[in-house]
Amino acid sequence: MKKKYVFCFDLDNIIYKTNVRNYKNSIPNKKAIKLIDHLFQSGHIIIIFTARYMGRYNDNLNFAKKKGCKFTIKQLNKWVLKYNKLI
Repeated sequence: MKKKYVFCFDLDNIIYKTNVRNYKNSIPNKKAIKLIDHLFQSGHIIIIFTARYMGRYNDNLNFAKKKGCKFTIKQLNKWVLKYNKLI
């Protein structure tokens, strides 16, 4: 059996090209998504990190999650990004 690894990626300006905090108009980085898909299909664990909405809500995690979590998950699903965990 092949060894499995945990790969962590930042969302904005790695997986998506995002201008400042304009998350709605983020553009997917197709090369990054293809690489992540390959890693996921190979059985590796994919963790996506983001600090979206933290600055807008003065680092209040509860407000940031409430305002941005559903939107971010919907955006990840729209571009068919496969991952195991979103942090």
